[in-house]
Amino acid sequence: MDPTKKRKLDENGIEADPSLQLTHEDARKIIEPFSVEQLLEILQNAVVSHPDVLDAVRSIADRDLAQRKLFIRGLGWETTSDSLRSLFAAFGELEEAVVILDKNTGKSKGYGFVTYKHIDGAFLALKEPSKKIDGRVAVAQLASAGISGVPNNNPGATVDVSLRKIYVGNVPYDMPAERLLSHFSAYGEIEEGPLGFDKQTGKSKGFALFVYKLPEAAQAALVEPMKNIEGRQLVCKLASEGKKGKPGPGPAGGPMQGQGPTGDGMGMQPGGPVQGSYAGVGGMPPYGGFQVDQGWASIRIPLIHHSHRLSVLRVLAAMVPAPVMVVGLVEGTVVVRNMVEQMLLDMAEWVVQAVD
Repeated sequence: MDPTKKRKLDENGIEADPSLQLTHEDARKIIEPFSVEQLLEILQNAVVSHPDVLDAVRSIADRDLAQRKLFIRGLGWETTSDSLRSLFAAFGELEEAVVILDKNTGKSKGYGFVTYKHIDGAFLALKEPSKKIDGRVAVAQLASAGISGVPNNNPGATVDVSLRKIYVGNVPYDMPAERLLSHFSAYGEIEEGPLGFDKQTGKSKGFALFVYKLPEAAQAALVEPMKNIEGRQLVCKLASEGKKGKPGPGPAGGPMQGQGPTGDGMGMQPGGPVQGSYAGVGGMPPYGGFQVDQGWASIRIPLIHHSHRLSVLRVLAAMVPAPVMVVGLVEGTVVVRNMVEQMLLDMAEWVVQAVD
């Protein structure tokens, strides 16, 4: 018999009528009594087993760009868009991978963006938010989460970051990030770091910051605060244990208060001068626009738009470790209490660039 003319027999040996097939309406009636959990289980199995089902899911989920675009922070000075693309292309097809560059140096500003063609690419990339690239660990997160967002898959992310972030001082100017990362990775898994390298030269500024995934790893790194790396003595501590000082004079010559009827809602009067000097901190040389006066530190940020003032303050307040307190923003200067570490300058510049 011609195979094309054979008819399939059912279990009873009766010829089956090919016109008797389930319709969409029939299928709906069958699954309507199912619970949401039962439907999700069936659908999730179908998504991973049948490409056509995955394509159907993508056709809906991919409409939301916010679920496909990632913000990458903690990139090195030497990282390029090509190296960023090479790393993240492993998780799915990319629409864009770009490192934001400094207009003057043409080098990385320390952050970038990656946009996937499909939502599942972004999802796979965020399963492990921390990525090693060019000798340091950068962090990926959904761009829609904002720059103060936390990694999605870190069990320690709910723990106060001040318990996971360490400060490393006396770092030699020529010590590469890769060498620091190699040493401090021995104490536990690193979420981000090292931070603290000059954006103009790519060299160390004399300090570095690491954020561990778990506070236990940070504590392990601090069991011996003094580290000998390549013959240099580096000193380590929790980043929150910065130098403390007494409040200096405020805009009107008296102490700055944490409250006030006017200003930015953080105790600063609009238009008032910020007290401070260009003297170095603890014997260190002057550093850019970083100023300190009796425990009050301020950072000059030029050309900041008035409409972004409160946004910058809120982000900085969320980022800097306790007991640091962002006090206010006056004439382009961020004023911070009990903060004399140079790392704040990088934080402020980065926040302004991202918000602006």
